[in-house]
Amino acid sequence: MVVREAWKMSNSFMEFIDGHPYLFANLPALVAVLLLTRLTSNRGYWRAAVFSGLACTPFSLAELVARGYWRPVLLGGMRYGVEDLIFCYTAGAAAWLAAVYWSRETCVVELRNLRTAILRIMLWGIPAAAVGFGLGLAGMDHISSTLIPAAGCLLFLLSRRASLWRLTLAGIVSFTPLYVLVVKLQFAVWPNYITYWNANGPWGTLALGIPRGELAWAAMLGAVWPVLIASALDVRFDGRSSPA
Repeated sequence: MVVREAWKMSNSFMEFIDGHPYLFANLPALVAVLLLTRLTSNRGYWRAAVFSGLACTPFSLAELVARGYWRPVLLGGMRYGVEDLIFCYTAGAAAWLAAVYWSRETCVVELRNLRTAILRIMLWGIPAAAVGFGLGLAGMDHISSTLIPAAGCLLFLLSRRASLWRLTLAGIVSFTPLYVLVVKLQFAVWPNYITYWNANGPWGTLALGIPRGELAWAAMLGAVWPVLIASALDVRFDGRSSPA
């Protein structure tokens, strides 16, 4: 009897894991990011990664208007949940870690006032989010209404500090294939995960084995987010190998 009950509980737990891939597929990625942030001798590099992840979490609110693009199963059947926070923290930290990896030893965070960095993120991020929300209200699809203001934000930041174009390039080249690989692995372990995306939507068809919206979003995040963090924290790079 005890063995039978234990078996039933085990099956129920496995069914729960299988039925919540958005949560459980991203937990290993979160753990990996948390570990990688401490596997470097440069405190500026990993502290900026932590800030990058935390700064990205408020943008998880965009998931509330993304249901035409995909409909993930969340804990408790909610429209917004801890899964969104985990994903955004992981993506924000990973984008920074990947883009700056090759110059991690020369990364120097010059800003010492965290409040200033937060205000800068808000100053640049809120208008971009507002534009994206407005485009969504006007009928534009979720991915397009995300990419357009992000591109505008990138152009603005590069106009302030043009040398960061190298960081943009590094982010695209490093983060995009990493993200594609992670999502493909998640689909391999959780085959039903891919059904969360709207295959009939403009960004739901597959490219490189993942929804093309994910591919475009990863490239844009890799391009914009490291530049945003470097600008907010006054990050400098010493040495010829630095991206900025």
